[in-house]
Amino acid sequence: MEASAERVIKQISRVGGFDLPCSADAAFPLFSPEGERVWVKGWDPRPVFPEAIKFRRDTVFSTGEGEQEAVWTILDADWQTHRAEYVRVAAASHAARILVQVEAVTAQSSRVTVGYTLTAFGNDAEQLLEGFSESAFSVRMNTWQQQICEFLQERQY
Repeated sequence: MEASAERVIKQISRVGGFDLPCSADAAFPLFSPEGERVWVKGWDPRPVFPEAIKFRRDTVFSTGEGEQEAVWTILDADWQTHRAEYVRVAAASHAARILVQVEAVTAQSSRVTVGYTLTAFGNDAEQLLEGFSESAFSVRMNTWQQQICEFLQERQY
């Protein structure tokens, strides 16, 4: 009898957050597909439907190439509550649900809460899950905060 490699399929959820020195109205669009271009190095979403990426429900876009390609669908983009929800599927490795909520703290500051539920199923599932450990997710949130704050500071000049 031939030994076969066991396929690892695991799901993990993480929630983190950070504060930004801008209003919730200014922060929220930074978590749209086009808004992330200004602070995420290498972020290059491509429209699937409609022909131009819109920050609204049922917009579909893709990122990455080859086995790293992922298709994203916006499930919700509520400008009133500053809440966005995405599903991201990379056929070779994982599926994820991402929720972003931006809340006003003051007129010029906001709190961002980000939740990920990641289901890893590819050959690199364990490695992918390591990238979502509590410490790695905390580093990710700190990095996002730093990148956005740098963008906001540059925009003021």
